[in-house]
Amino acid sequence: MKSLLRFWLFVVTIIILSLVIVSPSFASDIQKEEALFFDANGNPSYITIINKSSAAYLSPYELSRILGGSFAFDPKDYNFLQSKLIVDQNELIFKLDSNVVTFNGKNLYMDGPMQIIQNRICVPYSSTFKTYLNLFEFRYFPSGKRMIFKPNGNYIVYSVQSGDSLWILSQMFGTSIEIIKSLNNLTSDTLYVGQKLIVKKVSLNPVQITGTIKWWTYVKAAPSSSSQNLFYLTQGQTVNVIGKQADFYKISTPKGTGYVSIWAVDIKQDIVDNSKPSSSFYSFIPVDTSGDYVTYTYYKVQSGDTIWSIAVKFGIPDYELMSANNLNQNSYLYVGQTLKVPVHTVAVHSNEYGVEMLDWFSQGNYVFPIGSVGKFIDIQTGKYFFAKRTMGASHADVETLSFKDTQIMKEIFGGSFSWERRPFILEVNGRRIAVSVSGMPHAGVDGVPYNQNVANRSGGYGYGPNLDTIVNGMDGHFDVYTFNGLRHKDNQIDPQHQLAVSIAAGLR
Repeated sequence: MKSLLRFWLFVVTIIILSLVIVSPSFASDIQKEEALFFDANGNPSYITIINKSSAAYLSPYELSRILGGSFAFDPKDYNFLQSKLIVDQNELIFKLDSNVVTFNGKNLYMDGPMQIIQNRICVPYSSTFKTYLNLFEFRYFPSGKRMIFKPNGNYIVYSVQSGDSLWILSQMFGTSIEIIKSLNNLTSDTLYVGQKLIVKKVSLNPVQITGTIKWWTYVKAAPSSSSQNLFYLTQGQTVNVIGKQADFYKISTPKGTGYVSIWAVDIKQDIVDNSKPSSSFYSFIPVDTSGDYVTYTYYKVQSGDTIWSIAVKFGIPDYELMSANNLNQNSYLYVGQTLKVPVHTVAVHSNEYGVEMLDWFSQGNYVFPIGSVGKFIDIQTGKYFFAKRTMGASHADVETLSFKDTQIMKEIFGGSFSWERRPFILEVNGRRIAVSVSGMPHAGVDGVPYNQNVANRSGGYGYGPNLDTIVNGMDGHFDVYTFNGLRHKDNQIDPQHQLAVSIAAGLR
């Protein structure tokens, strides 16, 4: 039975390796361009536009930083990854792989779904999205580079670049030299780099959201229940929702403008949000494998060697060693026998945070082989402990090195062991790997000889061989995943681990 299981694990590994190898490259259909973004005061910043499959995307997190807003997602929502972008007093709520966005309480369609592209949350950068946030786009005349503007009222404010002239500006913004000079009270044609100019008057077309007051309510001066009462509205009155802040809508009425509780307003939904759970974290996630390769060396069997001990010595799974030499679990090794041993070289694939996103079967398995000791750093608290990989094929089975390490691990998980998946950075052999750790020891009893049959193994494993090798105050071992590791119980990808690895790698 064990031999059959190992055989199928090897088959799965080969399939996944082939998928990685034939993947046209981590980013073959992705092109990036740097656009200039001008805020309402004409201050320029760079923002990345991602062109994928003939569509343009941008990072709402990156946009929020430029505009002084905020962007956050639910770090445990592996089905929808519900994400919220707040800019000025506008709130947009997105869901993964859904083209429905909730804008200030109303469901609207985007031109495409929110996606994860190269571990970045991205939304379609389209005319619809620009309308939601009152953004305007022009092209820089000399280079063709995109320029995106947040207007100041009804005006576009531009910061003069090197080489600009009034004629170039008039061509870029579809206006005239005379109008630009008039808007800025210029008496000369001379411009200087960094000069702020009003270059165009624009018309804003904000999304109209109509609401109905559900019951008699006061309109507040600010988005707070303790704020000053301005006036009141009665049930059935129509209001225009022009913004949202926390649990308050900003509304406009014939009586004036102010804030009311979102619970007091009924917004008619023309679109039913039938978003289905995303398969993103349930599926194989491609990683960068460029520069990875396999070579072979040879080893002469020594007295006392086993297939397992030789595999551990070379940091490879025993089933891979058996396959390379046409062996199985029942094969006999003799002293002096020459074995062919695969040697995996996994190139360093650090992202901008200095963290590597690795596939388990083709990369992580070899970067963190059985017998390795690593430093596990919890990205939320900064606390860390040391632990050793003692076994595991579909993912790493790991044990803390000491009682102190066990205590720190428990503190990280809230004071007790838990199946919760948490994002960690694993530092091993000078590398920083994004991993997910579930903090529940299982399948062992501390202080009992390894592999001895025992009752009441931790984690509800009952009677069986003890899979605890280190006396550390922890019964058994805990699970560590990189991308695409598989669960023991059903040999499937675990979506919670996939999300936690993504967060460890800097998902924004």
